[in-house]
Amino acid sequence: MIIAAEMTRYLGFGREEAFGEPVSPSRFVDPLRIDVSCEKEPILRRSVASRFPLDKAPGNVVVTGEVELEVEPETIGDLLLMLLGEVETSQPDSSNAPTVYEHIFTPCEIGETPPTYTLEIGSEASARRIISTILESLKLELAPGEYASATASILGQREESSSMLTPSLPATRPWHSGDASITINDAQAELQALSLEINNNPSTDHHVIGSRYLTRHELGELEITGSMDVKFSDRSHLDRFLNDEEASIKITLTGDEIEAGYRNRLEIELPRIVYSAWSCEISGSEQLVQSIDFVAIKPSNSPILKITLTNQVSGY
Repeated sequence: MIIAAEMTRYLGFGREEAFGEPVSPSRFVDPLRIDVSCEKEPILRRSVASRFPLDKAPGNVVVTGEVELEVEPETIGDLLLMLLGEVETSQPDSSNAPTVYEHIFTPCEIGETPPTYTLEIGSEASARRIISTILESLKLELAPGEYASATASILGQREESSSMLTPSLPATRPWHSGDASITINDAQAELQALSLEINNNPSTDHHVIGSRYLTRHELGELEITGSMDVKFSDRSHLDRFLNDEEASIKITLTGDEIEAGYRNRLEIELPRIVYSAWSCEISGSEQLVQSIDFVAIKPSNSPILKITLTNQVSGY
């Protein structure tokens, strides 16, 4: 379900059919922050006869920046596809719940890239179009008493001017901390804070002769790191860190019911993590909280990361 909105600030997403070919947005979101810039450093001509630049030529172009938004059941799927690249969609119960769809996102392999998107940015009387965008990285954060938030770092091919649109915003509510449950090694964990960052490490400078623009996106090594704050009630996490033991973590956000008992749901599974840092500050009589950093490692027979999204979107 969507809600039409009269507004002058928005962010729209449209999946492209081919690199460099913009499309109209199919979904919109009302983000918390947009900070996107287009960089095109001119080529300056100099000589030994002058201290000053004598002339210029158009330089290479790249578009980068950040978008911060609340994690909402519909548009988070677009971000996950721009980040990871692989999705399988099915209907878990087409007879009893015909409007419920399940999307499983996993990272693409070496030599592959995610589908590109056209982003439409509306701000007052000005509209911007960012073409052939993927995500450099995505950071998800959870804290008690707050909505789940995501910070998406984008990488685009170029920017063009556009016309202001009237967006239709999703009617589904964002997830918050009360919707969350976290398990470590299949046991319920009581965390005070959690952040997870997935980084594609794409190249931003692989321009070729004859074009000012990127002709494709090239991904680097996938890095998945996280941190969590946990009450220091026993030695289990400390011993796991000291003994170099591995663990698994699952983060689940469960929202409103769609139909037939199915709910808007986001499940993030990291089957193999190792703690990379552990600390616990002692200050007066304050509660002891252990801060733990972790990194994900790929299992031998399954993806390093699997994200399952349940909603009413028929496909991404």
